[in-house]
Amino acid sequence: MITDNKFAEQMADRSYEELHEIVGKLRDEYEPESVAAAEAEVGKRNLAGEKIEPNEKEIKSKKQLTAEKAITPLQIHWKILTLLLPGLLNLLIADELKAEGYVRQHREIWQWFFYGGAFYIGLLILLLVLAALLT
Repeated sequence: MITDNKFAEQMADRSYEELHEIVGKLRDEYEPESVAAAEAEVGKRNLAGEKIEPNEKEIKSKKQLTAEKAITPLQIHWKILTLLLPGLLNLLIADELKAEGYVRQHREIWQWFFYGGAFYIGLLILLLVLAALLT
């Protein structure tokens, strides 16, 4: 019975937009009892005539935004900074970028980190060779 649902009172306090999100696109994030309570509240408010589904434009725009994030290149100042100062901070930033969906930027920070490391190793070898030649 719907009145026995512990979420019924909470759903009664929600706006239509919140109920719409719970019943539609956030359905998997809520417990089944709370979704049932939200559906019951929608029915109680006589809004059942309107089909509640996730908005197709919202889904497409979120997918498009995610795809755009994944292919966004790393900005030049980050490349230069990572080349000149390869360090742990750069790698922490790279991991944060990957967590936010910027996959290409994550990969490019790692790439420039290795370029920077190779630059400093090459510079060290050059200095050692010059020091050996001058002594």
